[in-house]
Formats: sequence, C-alpha cells, structure tokens
Amino acid sequence: MGKRLEKEGRILEAKALYEGNISEGFEGSFPYRRLAILYRKGKFIDEEIRVLDKAVSVFHNLAGSGREDVQPKLNDFRERLEKAKSLKSR
Repeated sequence: MGKRLEKEGRILEAKALYEGNISEGFEGSFPYRRLAILYRKGKFIDEEIRVLDKAVSVFHNLAGSGREDVQPKLNDFRERLEKAKSLKSR
C-alpha cells in the first residue's frame, strides 16, 4: 500500500502508513528503509535517525530468532544510522 501511495505522489499518506508500521514494531525492513529515505530526501535528519534507531532496535531483538535475513539487515541499518549521525554533526 505504501509503495502505491508513493507512486501516486501521496507521500504524506505513505509516511503515515510507514509510521504506523514502525510504531507497531513491524519485523520487516521495508517501512524503515522507505521512511529513512523519504526523511533523508526531505533533509529531516533527526527523523531519519529516529527511524533508523527503531530499525536497529527491532532487528537487534530479532537476532536470536533464527531468521537468516536479520543480521544483514541489522548491519545495513547500523551503517545507515552512522551515516545519518555523521550528516547531523556536520
């Protein structure tokens, strides 16, 4: 649904949908990744950092779940978080 909203140019509605997903602790990477990208594009670095912090927390908690996709996603979100924090400190 979020993808479709974005394609239709309904970015605020897509963001609201993604925000709902992450507030529920959604265990997939898509809404975190899209929100981080949308906030970066809009130069809302604090919001990007907030989303990436939440993603790191969620995937850290999943680390012992046996899912093979968790560690690569956790590493990716940690790297993105460090980049966002470095942008903020400039």
